Amino acid sequence: MAFFKRRPVDAPDTTGAAAAFGVGMQVVVRLDRSRYPDSMIEDPVGVITAPGELVGSALYAPVVGREAIWVVHFEEPFWGLDGSGPHESARVSQRSLEAAPES
Repeated sequence: MAFFKRRPVDAPDTTGAAAAFGVGMQVVVRLDRSRYPDSMIEDPVGVITAPGELVGSALYAPVVGREAIWVVHFEEPFWGLDGSGPHESARVSQRSLEAAPES
């Protein structure tokens, strides 16, 4: 007696949203505004150019546990919420990334 359900061949694979991110993908970096709630700086848009490490530091967000980090190059130089910059690229945790809307 089998205790598993076979997935139809044409059904989409829903295992791990992390598979959607990769080099060449255009993304929006969602900034952590908890320390700068009144900042008028827009979330920067860029392209993932390289994978980072699974652990380490990232732009404006502490990395918790084992988390994917990506190197993102911005379309325009980016000024941080704290006034730092301009930044042409940054290492960003995957949880701060969102796929850019198609134009």
